[in-house]
Amino acid sequence: MEHEEMSLIPGLSRRDFLKSCGVLASVIGLSGPMAAPRVAKALEQLAKRPAIVWSCFQECLGCSVNLLQSRKPNPANLILKQISLNYHEAVMAPAGSQAEKSFRETVDSKDFYYIVEGGIATGIPNACTISGKTSMEICKDTYQKAKATIAIGTCACYGGIQAAAPNPSGSKGVTDFLKSEGISNPTVINSPRCPGNADDTVAILLYVLVKKALPELDSQGRPTFLFGQLVHDNCERRGHFDAGEFVEVFGDAGSEKGWCLYKVGCKGPVAYAPCPVTRWNGDISWPVMAGGPCIGCSEPDFWDKQSPFYEKAPGIKLPGDITPTQVGVGLGALTAVGIGAHFIGQAATGRLGKGGPQEGDETGSDEGGKR
Repeated sequence: MEHEEMSLIPGLSRRDFLKSCGVLASVIGLSGPMAAPRVAKALEQLAKRPAIVWSCFQECLGCSVNLLQSRKPNPANLILKQISLNYHEAVMAPAGSQAEKSFRETVDSKDFYYIVEGGIATGIPNACTISGKTSMEICKDTYQKAKATIAIGTCACYGGIQAAAPNPSGSKGVTDFLKSEGISNPTVINSPRCPGNADDTVAILLYVLVKKALPELDSQGRPTFLFGQLVHDNCERRGHFDAGEFVEVFGDAGSEKGWCLYKVGCKGPVAYAPCPVTRWNGDISWPVMAGGPCIGCSEPDFWDKQSPFYEKAPGIKLPGDITPTQVGVGLGALTAVGIGAHFIGQAATGRLGKGGPQEGDETGSDEGGKR
């Protein structure tokens, strides 16, 4: 057989690599004959291991856990093999002065990307200190030296559950904190949801690396290519909403038939997020599919404004008087996000075309053979 040129991804031909790059190009809004080569160039730059500094402030570590335990894509191996994660308090090997040395050298180089997980403690600064510095001091200094800053999860974007009234620690999201420090127009990419989703992280990093610029952001600083549509728009229960078929109480006949959860508190009609498309647990499920309502965790102050969680959101037009958000091209783009992020994770770990473990152990079955 004639030898075929291989790409930087083990086991993947250059031809197939470029085809996959074409899919990724559509995810981030590139078109034309040079779109795929531009993505290919950016992915090849990943092999040079761009540096990442990841700060963990007021948070539960759920965003990191979601990233490290995800299976589709597998960004844990993407980060460990393709990106130089120079600093992350929870997962880095060094500790103490050695960890601080790695942090300082990377930040001083000004050649790194900054990811923030967790809220900034502004009311009680000492509520969050690392190596003798408060989260306020660390965030402000690091932001000003980074090539780009991404706030991962609702805590880093809006302050998190600790910002719920009365918010004794004064928790704030990165953008609001920087504004309070006199930075009038901070350039922060907000990627909310609780916890932050691994697919979002991979897609945003790819966008920044390819385009060398921030993606288009909405009024809350969220990338529109991910957060440009309501959860409601892509929900598999949407047809029941349009037909006026609602669950009235949990456990009723409507629940058994998979009817719309709006009347029992679903905030999908007021929450912008790609949950129905990128989903969770290796693209297996998401809350509404599992029978629970969306609680609007991608929205600012959802813990105060969207509660009580099991009461319907006000001001929603019911069937017969509804103006749905346009889906069209956006739905195709969001679907491509899942495809594209899956490709990156599989390719970077050498498992492209081989699939991955299902829920349970590496053999694909849970204990006792259950799926």
